Amino acid sequence: MAELQISNFAIIHELSVSFKPGLTVVTGETGAGKSILVNAINLLLGSRGSGDLIRTGSQEAAVTVLFHLADDVDRDQFQASLGDLGGPEVVVKRVLSTSGRNRVYVNGQLATLGLLSQLCRGLVSISGQREHQLFLEPEAHLEIIDGFGGLETERRAYGQTFGELKRLQSELRRLQRQAQERQEKEELHRFQLEEINNTRVQMDEEIQLEVERERLRHVERLRQGASEAHQILYLDSGSVLEEVSQCQKMFSDLGNLDPALKSLAQTLEGVRHQVEDVSLTLRDYIQNIQADPARMEWVEERLHTLKRLMRKYGGSTREILAHADGLQQELEASESDEVEIAAREEELEQIRRQALSEALELSKRRREAARRLSKAVEKSLVTLDMAKCRFEVRFDQEEGSEPSRTFRAYGTSTECVRVDEYLLDERGVDRVAFFFSANPGEELKPMASIASGGELSRIVLALKELLAQETVHETLIFDEVDAGIGGRTADRVGQRLRGLARRHQVVCITHLPQIACYAIIIMWYVRALVRVEPPQLCRS
Repeated sequence: MAELQISNFAIIHELSVSFKPGLTVVTGETGAGKSILVNAINLLLGSRGSGDLIRTGSQEAAVTVLFHLADDVDRDQFQASLGDLGGPEVVVKRVLSTSGRNRVYVNGQLATLGLLSQLCRGLVSISGQREHQLFLEPEAHLEIIDGFGGLETERRAYGQTFGELKRLQSELRRLQRQAQERQEKEELHRFQLEEINNTRVQMDEEIQLEVERERLRHVERLRQGASEAHQILYLDSGSVLEEVSQCQKMFSDLGNLDPALKSLAQTLEGVRHQVEDVSLTLRDYIQNIQADPARMEWVEERLHTLKRLMRKYGGSTREILAHADGLQQELEASESDEVEIAAREEELEQIRRQALSEALELSKRRREAARRLSKAVEKSLVTLDMAKCRFEVRFDQEEGSEPSRTFRAYGTSTECVRVDEYLLDERGVDRVAFFFSANPGEELKPMASIASGGELSRIVLALKELLAQETVHETLIFDEVDAGIGGRTADRVGQRLRGLARRHQVVCITHLPQIACYAIIIMWYVRALVRVEPPQLCRS
């Protein structure tokens, strides 16, 4: 972290601070606004930004940080999100507005808060009173072990497997619910399909029956009309057929005198044939059309049956048949559900076994890392005037642990999955807690219940120092790391911070001269709530 610029944030109007490599100490009287620095940087780590943080009378607050990437930093993670960096510098900025329209910029380009948080968490680590409390939570202990053991890759791989396990489990539940719903409706569907099939519904049958019913209702009228037409066209003296024949003969004779009339004679010949055809058709119609009460009764009953089905399954025989097709598909799908569910169960069982295998392998490596971490923390605390302390990482269901209260505090963002006697979640099968004893003869107890403020500060420093050896953080920020300590212990904390600064840029906010004497010192003070004096720098 090369430079920090803050404007209109909290009580700060305008501020620009340059940070050097190594150990930098920010000190000043209580209430001078030192923690505002940490709060401002926390905004770049994704913390909640509200209008209350904007300086009174201003419309916007902005926090900007310039990072110089070291040569040993893996730039792939940055280039994957930002593209070609074009150099070793990264500028990140977050703007808060009273309108609620907050903005994020990375190298001058608009970005999301998630990208900003991911980017800065790879460049800055803050250890303050809030993080001290987080270190007391059992859920954070597993993160520490994974970080110390370099198990992030294995944990991500397991997380992907567990995510697939959850997806398949959700898919299987959906199929089972769907199969259950279909099974509940299957009897009704079979009844409906059988009713339609037994009726032998034909496409547009109701239209044809309506026509037939009208014909049967008016048999006498139809016969009488057809007979009269047959008389006029064919039977009567001077019928249409007779008159057309005479006209056709006349034009045929005249055609010998005027060829133009021959075409008319040919046309009338065609008309005569058509009249003959109509007459013969009417004759057959008259002979065949008869009153048929039995047929009429059957038509009425058939129409009644079809209309009853149409009221239940659709407004026409087309819709009835479409409904029957849907019922058939549902029944066929019900039969295939069992096959699909069996296939999903087999696939789920395979992924369950894979997840359990990965979780147990991860657990094995965690236990190895936990043993190394316990020894490393005890060794580190010896040099911080805690020579007689004991530190131990305990796993749930391990002999000698006390799971009833310590481990039940564990929460989880996703539901657990039981595989054999193991309970898997997104972290694996492990529940861990840090146990601590400050004095000889005292029983090891959960760190959260017995560690004092000074002890906790030193434990956190030891853990952060160990984690810094395994992870790449350009800048480590310690806020109030001196809580509850003084004298020789504070001097040793200062020495440890100076040692840590050989690998990382370290910024420490402290009141203790025993720590400040090992660092570049920034004197921080405020004359008025509306203005911040430029920081004073001196080298010890």
